[in-house]
Amino acid sequence: MLVSVTCQPISVVYTQRIMAAFDFSPHGDTPPAPGDLELLQRFLNLHVHDAEGTHLEPPAEQIRGFLVERSLLPEQERFTHADRETYLALRDAIRNLILAGDDEPVSARDADVLDRIGLAAGLHPHFHAARAPTLEPKGSGLAAAYGAIVSIAFVSAFDGSFDHLKLCADETCRSVFYDRSKNRSGRWCSMSTCGNRAKVRAWRERQRADG
Repeated sequence: MLVSVTCQPISVVYTQRIMAAFDFSPHGDTPPAPGDLELLQRFLNLHVHDAEGTHLEPPAEQIRGFLVERSLLPEQERFTHADRETYLALRDAIRNLILAGDDEPVSARDADVLDRIGLAAGLHPHFHAARAPTLEPKGSGLAAAYGAIVSIAFVSAFDGSFDHLKLCADETCRSVFYDRSKNRSGRWCSMSTCGNRAKVRAWRERQRADG
């Protein structure tokens, strides 16, 4: 159903006097999620950096470019400010699902976002002779593109793979990564950067506490 296309690693635009790098590449030193979850992971991690390296919300051009690169959106499709707001709502709803885990129900607000996008995409079950059933959107526009993202989250929740998605524990990062540890104890998308940064902060806090 979903065609995997290698994304351009970085392109650069100038907006409001801030140099922002459009980064479609993997983050951290953990391998990307397997199968369709890799697409979901990249979708959730879209962001830009300003000249100082600060993480900023993705602009419309980046979101549209990503969807086109991944063959989810036709090249000629328009992408508006409202479409960007829908992206942010969908991204946040799925990230909240990751944070909730098994012990907490999805919030009514997030459930409404996911249901509304799924209905707009006309998601329907599709059975195949040689492989597992899939949940597929109708059409090829933006509603279908967002519906494809919802379908990945939905199907992966049933096969258990969604449970391996985590948000990096580093508050300055919060990238989504795929935890391959046996007991799902991973905390950082990158031990060499985010993990070490957290350890340095903890050490400095202990130093201040000791006076």
